[in-house]
Amino acid sequence: MRVRVRGIYATAITKVFLDKGIEVSHTSKVIRDRFGIEDSKEPPTVTVKDTEEKHGVVVVGEYDHGRKIYEILKGYSNVRWVSKLPLHAIIKGRVVEVRDGRSIVDLGRYKGVFNGRLEVGREMLFDVSRPFMPNDEYAKLSTRYTVFGSYVALIKGLGRRVVFSRHIVDRRLRRDLTALSLSSNVEDWCVKWRSSATIGSLEDMLKDLRETYERAKKIVKAGEKAEVGELVYDGEFFAILNIDKSKCDEIRNEVVPTIRYHHSLKSVDENEVVDFSESLIERGLCDREGVSECARNYVLSKMCEQKVVRIEHISALKGEIIRLTPGRPLNVYSIKRVFRRAGVFDGLNVKKEPGDYDVMEFLPDVPIILHKYYGRDGKLKGLYVNLNTPPDISRDRIRYVDMEIDVVAGDDVKTIDVEKLERACQLGIVDESLKGYYIDLAERIEKFLKSHDPSEVTIHEIAKAL
Repeated sequence: MRVRVRGIYATAITKVFLDKGIEVSHTSKVIRDRFGIEDSKEPPTVTVKDTEEKHGVVVVGEYDHGRKIYEILKGYSNVRWVSKLPLHAIIKGRVVEVRDGRSIVDLGRYKGVFNGRLEVGREMLFDVSRPFMPNDEYAKLSTRYTVFGSYVALIKGLGRRVVFSRHIVDRRLRRDLTALSLSSNVEDWCVKWRSSATIGSLEDMLKDLRETYERAKKIVKAGEKAEVGELVYDGEFFAILNIDKSKCDEIRNEVVPTIRYHHSLKSVDENEVVDFSESLIERGLCDREGVSECARNYVLSKMCEQKVVRIEHISALKGEIIRLTPGRPLNVYSIKRVFRRAGVFDGLNVKKEPGDYDVMEFLPDVPIILHKYYGRDGKLKGLYVNLNTPPDISRDRIRYVDMEIDVVAGDDVKTIDVEKLERACQLGIVDESLKGYYIDLAERIEKFLKSHDPSEVTIHEIAKAL
């Protein structure tokens, strides 16, 4: 088992793996220098990399190895989403219905959807073309099967083509790999060279191409006799983990000088602030605690100068980033959001009219966000306390993972959506201890609000009571 680690969490996660005796390969020069390890030419079997939005990491790779890496990283995360079927698993399915131009497929334990009309009753092989996340009802299916080797991936149904990972930029290497592909007699499969081809020898890559092709043919042949719901190819393990950034800060600090909030600030692109602050520590000009607070306070002060601040709300249950109505800062810890469309305030069942507004209050280390909803006339319509991970804050953005459960104060004070948090726990997105923490937190917030005037409540007072 060999792991490639990339992104803003690379130093901390590499240390975790090395401490456990796991080989880290295809490393960057920075990582090799920091840990004193040699440049391995062996292709990785698992990749750990930033999510596109950097709120966590993706674990993807050979199924059994990927599962083991995921189990290690679970201890450094608070919310995670694991694909219910392996990515690009090849599975036998039966078409059971066609609706709106799409075919619904029985996969045994699960159901899938194929974007196209197929004959009802037909049994055939499908590729799980997208991660099948915990709250998804249907797996996304394709008939373009993908089979992975160490350096190459073969894709059925794209014709005899050669394509490259975006990491393969060397023209000479591309030319050599194209020649290798065309001379290998791979029929009816597209050859895609993976990023690991940048470190392989041509001899090893030709061998890998031939072996992957033979395996791909056997997989398709085995599919002829497979039963509905049977996996004929495991595909790749796939998971997304929302990383506990403060834990990673401490681990990284054991390797190189690291401020607190390093990963939180880096995840929202406050790179220069972090790099400058850590250079001061490295040169002995500042102590860690002092410069950490200065860095975060500087970012908060810059937020006050913005005209617009974005709010990125990540649903724990769905794993999706929802971009809420943005707002403008009122002070360091509050943002005013004005609504332009009519509707209903969630949880309060109170009419929302154009011109109504929200005074949103937050604190960096506090796992709640307070929303005070007002009418155009300035009259309070209700309070909504969102329970979430402590927010990541940049000068123009606030991001958090919503834990689904909330507390509202309108005609009365009550906790809502407990069942959504329980559902997230049932699906393995959060564990029992985290579920219990947020249920207890909601109970304490509800108790506090019942004994206070909602119009005078502030997030500082709630945080102090917790």
